[in-house]
Amino acid sequence: MKRYLNIFLLLLAVAFSACSEQAHEHDGEEAAQETTYTCPMHPQIVQDEPGTCPICGMDLVPTSAHGEDIEITDDLAFLLQPTNETVVANINTVKPESKAVPTSVEMEGLITYDERRIYSIPARVGGRIEKLFIKYNYQPIHKGQKLMELYSPELLTAQKELLYLVRSAPEDKALIEAAKQKLRLLGATDAQISHLIRTGEASYTFAIYSPYDGYAIGLNTTAPSATPSSTPVTAPNAGGMGTANPGMDRSRAATPPAGSELQLREGMYVSTGQPLLRVVNPNQLWAEFNIPAGEVTSIAKGAPVQITFPQLPGEKLEAQVDFLQPFYEAGENFAKVRVNLPGKQKLARVGQLVSGTATYTTARALWVPRKAVLDIGTRSVAFKKVGGSFKPVAITVGTIAGDQVQVVSGLEQTDVIAANAQFMVDSESFVKINE
Repeated sequence: MKRYLNIFLLLLAVAFSACSEQAHEHDGEEAAQETTYTCPMHPQIVQDEPGTCPICGMDLVPTSAHGEDIEITDDLAFLLQPTNETVVANINTVKPESKAVPTSVEMEGLITYDERRIYSIPARVGGRIEKLFIKYNYQPIHKGQKLMELYSPELLTAQKELLYLVRSAPEDKALIEAAKQKLRLLGATDAQISHLIRTGEASYTFAIYSPYDGYAIGLNTTAPSATPSSTPVTAPNAGGMGTANPGMDRSRAATPPAGSELQLREGMYVSTGQPLLRVVNPNQLWAEFNIPAGEVTSIAKGAPVQITFPQLPGEKLEAQVDFLQPFYEAGENFAKVRVNLPGKQKLARVGQLVSGTATYTTARALWVPRKAVLDIGTRSVAFKKVGGSFKPVAITVGTIAGDQVQVVSGLEQTDVIAANAQFMVDSESFVKINE
């Protein structure tokens, strides 16, 4: 009997032990199922398995669902809000605006002559310069002023022909008038012809007078070089008078190219048609500015320009654009803007450096605040709002007017972009643009 009791107690102990183990296993499975893992820095990251935080990379720590309930206050709710949602919610946004904006472009240039008022005085007859009264650049010249005295066998012969006709055939008015006209074509004035008839003596030197007012320019005031001249000089005639041959070879006489310096010396020979002097009238001046080629399409003829003088603070001139010329020089693409200075004024001097501000109104286009565009060196970027986040997009900018930037391409008028693009970039970020 006692033996059966022991067996019963043994069986009862085994059964109780098995039940206890099953209960412990059940409790372990339930605990394993209720354990979750979260990030200490980002509590919004919750996973059922151990791992790392997808935001900061920290190891997840286990948390139990049987912990005490925590009251979620407003301040705690703000801290528990995802970081990107918090930042996005506080970013100001703007939309591109379609409008025409009045703007201006700054230019640097200088004062120069009006090329339409630069005159050339050529030699109407060949000969030798006996006396020269214009000897340096920018020497004032008045209309009717004597420039030089020229010895010319051709002029001497024409004078003697007229005197001979006046003395021998005074009744032949037509022939006398033809002789006078010949002298006029050789450069003689009516006053010189009248003086010749009145005195009855031919002059061996003939004065050349200026038909223009202004200043002498383009004179070569340097000493002549020892190299042979390319202009052939004719030998004296056989008469031994030391004068040029009346039949001097005009076809071989070389004339200097346009715009080059003119060499004038007493005793030198000149040929028919050779430029003797250039005279510029400074009553009308130009201001010429160089601007980037991209700006020239915006400025039109007649656009107002305000000219200032660095040497004269506070002094200003109001003018208008007269001419636009695309120009390419020294590998740099730019345009030349010419402005006619108004009337006679005392502020501008030839060769003076000036600054100009041309104002104009742009064509209608999309404009955004300047802060909304980020320049990353190779391109410009704006942050376009897509859903609940911002996406960097490449844009093409045009004119910059104050705190506004013209958007040529990359954005639509319905797009929403960040008002401050710099705020979207931190020290550890890199803007990646999807092409």
